[in-house]
Amino acid sequence: MELLIAFGHIGGSILVTILLGVAIMFLASWETERNQKRALEECAMALGIAEGELENEEHIPKLIQFAVERFSSELLRNRLSDLCGLILTMWGWLSLLLQAAVLIGVVWYTFTDGTNTAVAAWFIVAIVLFFWITSVMFSLVCRVLTGRYPGQAKQARKMLAEFLKSQQTRQGAG
Repeated sequence: MELLIAFGHIGGSILVTILLGVAIMFLASWETERNQKRALEECAMALGIAEGELENEEHIPKLIQFAVERFSSELLRNRLSDLCGLILTMWGWLSLLLQAAVLIGVVWYTFTDGTNTAVAAWFIVAIVLFFWITSVMFSLVCRVLTGRYPGQAKQARKMLAEFLKSQQTRQGAG
């Protein structure tokens, strides 16, 4: 019976961790969508163009110029945003490594020292929550200090480069 309870603790903590991860991913997806909408609204306001008109061919040069100026890697706030993005990525990897280490340790000690150790598997959920909360707080601090979310400037430059490449390909084919 003790072994069944131990498997329940380990399996339950893994299930809750997965469900929490899925919920966090949905929340992050929603937030990304919201932030992209805000960026488009900001762009439209700065250029004095209606948001629905941003996709017109005639506004593309203005949009490109706006993006180049706003997300230039020459600006300190963009470099800090990129650095924060790198730190946040490393923080995420540290979280995963710590979760894996705790899980492996709990499973190992459950089989070698006894089933009472299996309760410690719930620390994995605490690790997920801790790293998620600190990531959100770090992102907010980055946003306040730089006006950008972690990695936003790098992501914008990447999207701009892909857009320009697709425009060149389209013009070359046409």
